[in-house]
Amino acid sequence: MTARPDVGLASRIVEARRIAAPGSFVSITLPAEFDPRCLLDDPQRNGVVASYERPDRRLALVGVGVAGRADVPAGAHPTAAKARASALLAGPVGGDVPLLAPRLLGGFRFNPASSARAPWQDFGAGWLVLPRLLFVLNGESNAVVVAPGADADAAEALVGGAASPSASAPLRLERPMDREAWLASVSAIAREVRAGKYEKAVLASTQQLASDAPISIGRALARLRAGYPDCHVFTMTQGGTTFLGASPELLVSLMDGRVRALGLAGSARRGDTPEEDERIGAALLASGKDRIEHEAVVRAIRERLGPLTEDLVAPNQPELRRLRNIQHLSTEIGARVRPGTGLLDLVQRLHPTPAVCGWPADRARAVIAEHEAFDRGWYAGPVGWMDAAGDGEFAVALRSAVVSGERAWLFAGNGIMGDSVPEAELAEVQLKFRPLSEALGA
Repeated sequence: MTARPDVGLASRIVEARRIAAPGSFVSITLPAEFDPRCLLDDPQRNGVVASYERPDRRLALVGVGVAGRADVPAGAHPTAAKARASALLAGPVGGDVPLLAPRLLGGFRFNPASSARAPWQDFGAGWLVLPRLLFVLNGESNAVVVAPGADADAAEALVGGAASPSASAPLRLERPMDREAWLASVSAIAREVRAGKYEKAVLASTQQLASDAPISIGRALARLRAGYPDCHVFTMTQGGTTFLGASPELLVSLMDGRVRALGLAGSARRGDTPEEDERIGAALLASGKDRIEHEAVVRAIRERLGPLTEDLVAPNQPELRRLRNIQHLSTEIGARVRPGTGLLDLVQRLHPTPAVCGWPADRARAVIAEHEAFDRGWYAGPVGWMDAAGDGEFAVALRSAVVSGERAWLFAGNGIMGDSVPEAELAEVQLKFRPLSEALGA
């Protein structure tokens, strides 16, 4: 992505501020040929703090620089950011497209009560950032929202001189997942589920890749957009570390008072031919294990949304969600939010779903702590955006990796039920490592 036309941004920011109310956000249209995703070719050098994309909708939010932050204290939950988030978004909006409002971008740890370990030391329990420059690509519209106080000349220099993707180098598997420990944990969890101690626990694993040169995040994002266009593609950067992924799972969205959530659980590989793909999909729909796992997720979402919503609708039968290398059972749930309920209330209420934790959640968390010898950090936590009207969208941070210099940590997990077969679960979790492994160039 190299199209960087001269848009005269500095003078346009100055002019927009001249006619806007003091302390306003100003929004300015950009030429159609300027693609703000070029800033993600090297997000750290270009000052990108967070981004969120829906490639199939041609939606991209790219946040550069920090005008303000809503940090969540250690051990606290997403709603702890509500007051600060509202204050950051307060203020008038002027410029070319005054209806284009500022947004916050960010995310939260899977388990705010656990201590951060490598590679998550800099990320904290969670944060929402107000970018100095928020580039918004939405369908045919292309604009930037400039926060009060953002430097006009620096903004123009950024648009004109964004760094290109760094050269790629081969990656090697430096630290593979511990297969023997994984197989033993699956067996132990399945025994406990059969004994009735809990319904399900989600067991995750990690593996570490390394290269002889800094890993190119821009090239990885380009591959994820091309290979998984209907996923939620994101980056969250803190210091010299970037968390990125292409998640198939919506946690919750709130738009004009309407709530959407997605139950996603039960998985199978894709077929090598259309006929084999149909057979595998039909078997997944008919699988008792996968249907039970999926129904537990949908039931939990319904129960958690119930007190906060009205007119809740969830189909009785799941559909297939087909991605490039895997297919899932999927159920979309919709409702109307009750007055006084905000997006962060919904995020806190729904996270973690049984799809990434298990059920009951408190017991599943204890099982995870017992069997996982690494820090999930923000993996399987909520990542997304919100605006001043309370609208926004958060995905579950799956199919993801952390990149820091020449190293990358990949994360993936499976729901373990009473009839889980350890070798089959091992094959499935390795399948889930593939999107980020391929995108990073391994």
